[in-house]
Formats: sequence, structure tokens, C-alpha cells
Amino acid sequence: MSQALYGLIGYPAMHSKSPQMHNAALSRLHIDAKYQAFEFPPTKLDEEVQKLKLMNIQGFNVTMPYKQAIISYLDEVDPLADKLQSVNTVKKVGQKWVGTSTDGPGFWHTIKNYPQKALILGTGGAARSIISSAPADVELKVYNRHSKRFDHHYQQLKELFGIELQPLSEIKNDLSEADLIVNATNAGMSDNESILSVEDLSQAKANAHVVDIIYRDTPTALINNALQAGLTAENGLNMLVGQGILSFNFWFGQPAPEDLMQKMVHQ
Repeated sequence: MSQALYGLIGYPAMHSKSPQMHNAALSRLHIDAKYQAFEFPPTKLDEEVQKLKLMNIQGFNVTMPYKQAIISYLDEVDPLADKLQSVNTVKKVGQKWVGTSTDGPGFWHTIKNYPQKALILGTGGAARSIISSAPADVELKVYNRHSKRFDHHYQQLKELFGIELQPLSEIKNDLSEADLIVNATNAGMSDNESILSVEDLSQAKANAHVVDIIYRDTPTALINNALQAGLTAENGLNMLVGQGILSFNFWFGQPAPEDLMQKMVHQ
């Protein structure tokens, strides 16, 4: 019997640390499977999905820009992923492909001290996942830059979560009370842009923690600004591990080796 295949689809995807994280976990638990990245542009999605079916892939993660587009290829989607219209984990069950979202639960899995008040910047798939999975006793406020799509995002958040979207310009009113500030936009992903300045972040609580869910080899401008303002800050690597742990549990029905997965991603 050939080795079971798992993987990641995205564009880009080859930079991902997911293969080293999952292959180390598979090896430790003596599971006869391998995990690899599949990178292709959106014009090839249909063709590549058909190839994955022919390869008899048993499960895969989904990253940008396919978290919504993949849904039309699935046989079933769980209620959370359906509500979010975002899937980041797929499992083959019998002859069916079943989709779920471990992004939000994975994020909160890695937050050591739950905040009383969290500020979320952004309204995309990752932001919605984090919002939907937040513990019930955490007060959330959500912000976005004013754009032509602002009213659409406002209605969407109101319908999905009963939360009123705030213009980013209003965030200064809440920074002094926030325990957690999360950037779930792509600001700073490929440039030196920061959604909040050092001056903004200096208004936050002294023990506030900043998470920029972007992960790259060098700190984003937001992380640098947070540190300069005297706050603690981290990038998206812990969220990557958190969602990876929950994906692994979903695929294999057994606990993932969390210590090893953390180590492989942070080395």
C-alpha cells in the first residue's frame, strides 16, 4: 500500500513551514504518510484539484487565496466553515471531501492568557475565524479602514456575529482598555506598512499583547512599533502551529505532538 499523502494548497505556498511541522509529527507518531506543499495560480485551481483527487490525497490544508474557492469542490462543509465561507482543512472521509476551519480555534489555542477586551483589525477570512471562535467572556471590537466595501463588511459582521464594525480611525478610543490587539489584515505582508503607529500603540495598556498574524522572516513594521511602544508582540507562527495541531487531530483522530510542532516552526 502506497504512503498516504497530505498537503497544503495555496499561492504562494512553497515558503510555508507546514511541511516541516507536519512531517516531523508524522515521523514521531510512526504514521506512514507524507505532507507536501502544492503551489499554483488561481487559473489552475480546477485542474490542480482534479490532480489531487487522482493522487488520492487523504487531507490537505488550504491557504490564501483558496479558502473560499475550495468550498465548491467539497462534498460537505461543517457549520462553522459554512458560516464563515472559509475552509482551511479538508479530510477525505470514505469517498467524500469534508471541509472545516481550524484557523480561529487554532489562534485561541495558542493565546496563553485570555484577554478581557480584544481589538481585531480586519474583516477577511482569518479575522472572521478568530472572531467566531473567541471565548464567550472576551469582549471583541472589530475595525477596518474606510473603503468602498466598508458598508458591505459592516452588514456581514452584523449578520454573522451581531458585531458593529468600527472605522479604524476610532480605534484610539479603545486602545487604553485593550489587552489584546490582533492584525488580521495583509498590511505589512510584503511591505513596511504598519496599520498602527508607535504613537497609537503607546496609548495601549502597559501589559497589552500584539499579534500580527502575518509570518515572515523579518518582523513586520507593526511588531517593531509594538516593541518600541513597550508592548509584547508576536507574529503568526503560533497561530500556524495552533491550526496545524487541530488539523492533525482532525485527520488522524489522535493528539498531535504540540511540543515538536512548535519546535519545528520556530527553529
